[in-house]
Amino acid sequence: MNDWRSYDAIAEAYEQVWAPRFEIVARHLLALAPPVPGMRLLDVGTGTGAVAAALGDERATLRTIVGCDLSRSMLVRARRRLPDLRVLQTDAARLPFRDACFDMATANCVLSHLPDHRRALAEVLRVLARPCAFATSSWGPASDPYAAAWRQLLDGAVGDGTTQRSVEAVAPSEGHFSSADNVRAALFDAGFRNVRVEVIELPHDYSVGEYLEDRELSSGGRLGRHVLGEDGWRGFLSGAEAELTRRFGERLAYRRPLVLGVGTLG
Repeated sequence: MNDWRSYDAIAEAYEQVWAPRFEIVARHLLALAPPVPGMRLLDVGTGTGAVAAALGDERATLRTIVGCDLSRSMLVRARRRLPDLRVLQTDAARLPFRDACFDMATANCVLSHLPDHRRALAEVLRVLARPCAFATSSWGPASDPYAAAWRQLLDGAVGDGTTQRSVEAVAPSEGHFSSADNVRAALFDAGFRNVRVEVIELPHDYSVGEYLEDRELSSGGRLGRHVLGEDGWRGFLSGAEAELTRRFGERLAYRRPLVLGVGTLG
């Protein structure tokens, strides 16, 4: 049976629905910490290669760029989209690289997913030469009415606390890294001495159908589909579309905070 928590199971839909959105996030991250030509860059939790894609033609100016991820299916798609990206399936907490072999590392909406982010950050720092830079992004809290409505509908269909349980299983530190202060503290605690954190707001404007495509890939959507089965899940989505349209109309527009952090060490 497929593990609903695994990104292998959603890689195809992720590439279609989420990859373009995470490239937008990656562009903001790279604008805060632009890599310098000749750098050796490690992208931790690369997924389908959003950071590398966001670099565009600048990839050719780097000495090397390596993307690592636990999900083989995500890496297959990253390599297919970006043939010049070197990829490696590995755990961020056990990076199979020698000390000081990269100049910069990125983690684009990744730290919240790691069971032991402190160990992973220690590994990142180990493989970075001096001087070095590490850039990370994470979502701020979702406070829009549509997120609240989605949680209500999902919990009503699958069971109270479904959304929270699913987040704890897939992204156990999502709440922690939604705070700018916690991102700043994590970078300082890891050993970075010059830390900069910014919070921006990203606009979202979806049809109800597009919004539900997005939510299907979320931890709650994946658990809901696992519990309800295909027929039950399709029925739930049909009812959710009708209810969200009744409450809010055909388009859902909102803004969500994005926390960007950069740590450097000389």
